[in-house]
Amino acid sequence: MRFLVSIAIVLTCASCGAKRRASGSDKEKTFSVWFRTDASHFTQRVAVPVDSVWRFVPATFQFMRFPGAPSVYNDEYVYLTPSLKIEGRLYQGEANSLYINCGHTVGGVPIADTYRVTFALLMKLTPQSDRDTEVDIILDGTAQDMAERSESVHCTGTGRLEATIYRRLETFLASHND
Repeated sequence: MRFLVSIAIVLTCASCGAKRRASGSDKEKTFSVWFRTDASHFTQRVAVPVDSVWRFVPATFQFMRFPGAPSVYNDEYVYLTPSLKIEGRLYQGEANSLYINCGHTVGGVPIADTYRVTFALLMKLTPQSDRDTEVDIILDGTAQDMAERSESVHCTGTGRLEATIYRRLETFLASHND
């Protein structure tokens, strides 16, 4: 089972701050991303009010070099990326399977290291009290063997990338202590 999350996105160049508009118009570009309801979650709690955490979510994704935007539903604290394709390695010198789990080939090789992987990230903030916020991060994706054009397989996060994103968010919060 999957659920759809639609968001309005204004893509920015992390190094120049430029905004890209759809077809040169003033309209924001939107995209939709599907997440499986059974995708694994990385959940942590931070002793900071939700609005204060929310201020640093876009910067966290930009620092990680992931494009993203908030949900079109203004009453939600949901931020996500469009579907992203890994060309080669997610991080140079590191196996994709350190971050993304798609299972193994018949030969025992991690699928994330040999197949084409497409994934998206979602971060949802949920206020737990006036001073506490739950941070939930989901990585969901698919991988496909491009040589065989086989059926795609589901992928989830290993927790490593999600933990890195969370630690970056914590660093931003600590450096801008209200």
